[in-house]
Amino acid sequence: MWGAGNLLTKWVLDVLEPASLLAVRMGTVSILFAVLLLIVPRRRMALREWLMLAVFGGGLVTVQLLSFTYAMKMTTASEGSLLISTAPAWTAAMVALLGMEQVTRLNWLGIAVASGGVAMIVLGPAGTIPANAPARLSGDMIMLASAWLYAGYMVLSKRWMQRFGELPVICCTFAASGLLLAVLGARQLVATDWSKLTAGHWVAIAHIAFLAGFVGVILWYRTIGRTSATRTAVYQYLVPVVSVVGATAFFGEQIAALQLVGIGVTLIGVYVARVPPGPEARRPA
Repeated sequence: MWGAGNLLTKWVLDVLEPASLLAVRMGTVSILFAVLLLIVPRRRMALREWLMLAVFGGGLVTVQLLSFTYAMKMTTASEGSLLISTAPAWTAAMVALLGMEQVTRLNWLGIAVASGGVAMIVLGPAGTIPANAPARLSGDMIMLASAWLYAGYMVLSKRWMQRFGELPVICCTFAASGLLLAVLGARQLVATDWSKLTAGHWVAIAHIAFLAGFVGVILWYRTIGRTSATRTAVYQYLVPVVSVVGATAFFGEQIAALQLVGIGVTLIGVYVARVPPGPEARRPA
């Protein structure tokens, strides 16, 4: 869902401005999460707790989605998808620096390796760059910042989920973000020439909003709740693989040899950065 969603986002951005796409996508997602929040049983929460989730969580999600969408407009689908998928490595670094989890030397090595792989992809010679990637380097840097923002949200939401539960946190933050993005994109929505969109574009938007933006998020966090974040994170490494293969097949993107090596190095680094500590490492000193 997410790998295809990245490709479809890139395709739809050829005819829609980022603000319009975000307003439609997250406006739909906001309604879905709000309805889910009303029908799912949950413990009572104070108004200030809802406001905290909406303001801080929703605000962070809003900035992350804005940076992701504008970066995808500027760079290639392959590089954008890979860079956003480095978020687990930055999450590991953040929780270590904040003292929230124990991160081993092997994890730090993975973070360093992932950083080196990202540098190879962004700063190395690029392959064939399609016309719909007008500012590749700038887009890559914004996408990397978006990955850091996504990591920050995962760090904050972990504490909130332990306190309030998974669904209230996800529903409240994404519903608040959707409402804010719909308001921010309202002017662009009015100015958009909707006649440019084909039936295929509308199907793509439905996938981006419903499958990738709603169902995918629910399945992701439900799986984390039933297994663990580390086990679930392994499957995120398939997202850039799907996106890179799809971008090569449908957009004609060709990756340079050094970038291809960088992709492999980055994925290995992200995986190693999330390897859980062994029993000895978890034992208190």
